[in-house]
Amino acid sequence: MTMKLHQLRAFVAVAEQGTIHGAARALFLSQPAVTKAIRELESDVGVTLLARNTRGIVVTKLGLSLLERARLIVNELERAETQMAYLRDGQEGKVAVGVTPLAGMTLLPTAYAVFRDEHPEVNVTFYEHPSAQLVETLRSGELDFAVAAVMDEPEPALIRSLVLAEFPAVFAVRKGGKLATAKKLSDLREAEWMHFDTTLQQAEFIRNLFIKQDLDPPKRITLCTSQSLFYGIASTVDVVVSWSIHALLTGLSQQFTALNFIEAPQSLRLHLMQREDGILTRPAERLAQEIIQSARSLSR
Repeated sequence: MTMKLHQLRAFVAVAEQGTIHGAARALFLSQPAVTKAIRELESDVGVTLLARNTRGIVVTKLGLSLLERARLIVNELERAETQMAYLRDGQEGKVAVGVTPLAGMTLLPTAYAVFRDEHPEVNVTFYEHPSAQLVETLRSGELDFAVAAVMDEPEPALIRSLVLAEFPAVFAVRKGGKLATAKKLSDLREAEWMHFDTTLQQAEFIRNLFIKQDLDPPKRITLCTSQSLFYGIASTVDVVVSWSIHALLTGLSQQFTALNFIEAPQSLRLHLMQREDGILTRPAERLAQEIIQSARSLSR
């Protein structure tokens, strides 16, 4: 059995696009060429990788086991090709970075400004996702590295992580709202609480705040993974949210009031994460270095 790169590229493209037509367009190939590559790959591995249903083409259960490795192989090879072109011909490099919102509010702007002055020709793409999704995209090779805020240490499997900075957090409400006059936790029993922790640890923390004071937990604890929507709701609706103290001191102080009488939520740690066996391209390594330097400057 010999799998060929063009077959794996076709397989990944069909899986991502959901149609032969979409894959052909993404790869700048004809539809018969993509179809042939898929059939050859299925023949080589001896299993059916793709199937059709009413929604289009889907990856079979056996196909999913190959897709993860195929995507990694394709992404790593493209990264190697980009690196060689960058070193050989001075062509534009590419960097793909995953972020969570706190990274964008703290370390990244300064680091990116320095990097962009030094490397105006490099094409940089930022992807904002929840930390759990960033870990998965790192493992698949879609990202060079990620700068993510997490409450717990990232899962160690295949991921190397460096703690950049720690940001204490505090619960807060919008200024001038009906919750801004609260003086004790019992004043917030009927309030809606909102968080963005997909692990739901913060929701459990909020419930325990009330239980420890023999109070009924809030009936409405809302998960919102969109940072823009989270901010939009928090600034217009009377909800209790948690912000990093850094955010309140620098950009949100005119809009939110900290509720210092409530036990502080767990601090957020910004991690620089990459695949354990990943090798950064020259531009990606340079941007990562600037982010580390930005973290050191912030800590000072």
